[in-house]
Amino acid sequence: MSTECPRCGSTLTTLSLGGAEAVSCEECGYVGVEADHSGEPRAVETWAEALERFARRE
Repeated sequence: MSTECPRCGSTLTTLSLGGAEAVSCEECGYVGVEADHSGEPRAVETWAEALERFARRE
């Protein structure tokens, strides 16, 4: 495995515990976990909308 972060190019840090190893980048937060961002977009409720919805319930 490369020691260079695929996201920002900084040096990766290797963490190990109980025989398992993981890599992370302290510069950008990369942790080596693949994610699929191709799902359908969904509406996100803002804090203001949530508080308004909560106030209507009372």
